[in-house]
Amino acid sequence: MTNNAPRTTQTRAGTVFISYARADDERPPYDDTTQGWVKFFWDQLRWELTDRGARQAKLWLDRYDIDPAEAFTQVIKTAVRDATLILPVFSENWVRSQWCHQDITEFVASHADPGSWLIPVFKNDPPRALLPEVMQGENAREGYRFFTQDETGMIHEFYWRGLQNRTAYLELLRRIAQYIIERLDLKTPANREGHATGRTIFLAVAAQDLCDARQRLVNDLTTAGVAVVPVINELPDTQVEYERVIRSALVHAEMAVHLLGENGGITLDGGSEPILKLQLRLVRETAVARPFPRILWVPRWLPGRGHERRDPFAALGRLGGLQPGEELYGEGVTDLSQWLRKRLQAVPTAATVFVTSAAGEDDDLVADLANNLQNLGLRVRAVFASEAMPISDDTAHVLVLWGKADRPALDALLARVPGDARVTCLQLPGDDEQAKRRFFRQRVYLQKIEALPANLQETRELLGRVGIMASGRAL
Repeated sequence: MTNNAPRTTQTRAGTVFISYARADDERPPYDDTTQGWVKFFWDQLRWELTDRGARQAKLWLDRYDIDPAEAFTQVIKTAVRDATLILPVFSENWVRSQWCHQDITEFVASHADPGSWLIPVFKNDPPRALLPEVMQGENAREGYRFFTQDETGMIHEFYWRGLQNRTAYLELLRRIAQYIIERLDLKTPANREGHATGRTIFLAVAAQDLCDARQRLVNDLTTAGVAVVPVINELPDTQVEYERVIRSALVHAEMAVHLLGENGGITLDGGSEPILKLQLRLVRETAVARPFPRILWVPRWLPGRGHERRDPFAALGRLGGLQPGEELYGEGVTDLSQWLRKRLQAVPTAATVFVTSAAGEDDDLVADLANNLQNLGLRVRAVFASEAMPISDDTAHVLVLWGKADRPALDALLARVPGDARVTCLQLPGDDEQAKRRFFRQRVYLQKIEALPANLQETRELLGRVGIMASGRAL
């Protein structure tokens, strides 16, 4: 829904209007220690924003912001119109309140593109049909759900007569606070400029069913200093223009992540395939010339599907299955976010991993391992036995493949390695076993392996053991 009404700028910057049903802020009877749901939420969110350096963000709540002598209705209308963001606490009580619906009506009438300034919070699971129009149809969003639903359909609220699920509740608070900071542009200069890591990830545009999940990933990754491409507020009109956007975004990306739900997304003018298939095809074409890690997120549990579970491999089959260099991930968006950030901590882009050997007979091992490391998004250089070891300021790690080389050849190679580099000998079985058993050299680490890693997951695990990359979890 789009509204081109002019926006006021005098008081709106930095204000979040909280729309709630008064029944949702009642305290349990005969319990002086438990706060109402909304009061507790307001206090926690206020603290979270302050803790993150965004104390200036104003949370407008009528219990604090209306003087008893003021005209109640007019003050609320003015506050809604002057707010930048609106945060409705959706519940069974909210959807049945005329006043709550009026909050949204006023906000929609006075804001351009109101859906992009809405922060949907769900206390429980009211009927979707009773939500306001801005939350219906193509505008429907997952929002922040402060409850879970078990296999029987029973709702378990995170805050009910007190805090029931502290970890889940505070994680949602953190995400909401970060979203508010991003939308109100309240990041401190240190957060804006000093936290960048130089990493870039391609995060494919999602279809409607996973739009909120993509926004969550964008927020988490950018907070961690990772650049996310493409930056798209609205899709181009034609497939030709969209392909240009995608190819441009892939130029500097070191990893691609696709979000695959049950909806393939729209088909653009001049095209014959939905955007999910289009993006996957373009990324696969790019990876032929420049291999890089590609993650296909196919969550087992989809938003809004309750306890209905799907088979990620069956869902992926509709897109041609998994191709070489691609990895399947089936856990929830929180796990995916943490896993991506951990994986991107592997090695700074300014650092190079050198893979080398001391004998020509081991050069094939060098080529195989260097290619695997490159597929993980690392910056790699292969140095074969006949080549001189380059001296470089960004040489962070040197991996020496020791299979058939004798001890003198190995010692000669190690003498040429830059002094500040971390050196690990990957010792394979065979040839001079006695020399390998008696090997010791200061500042050179030994890692015995039976064979080179067979796939990307085994490669990540090996890099975890030698201190180059945080060991990846099994997919």
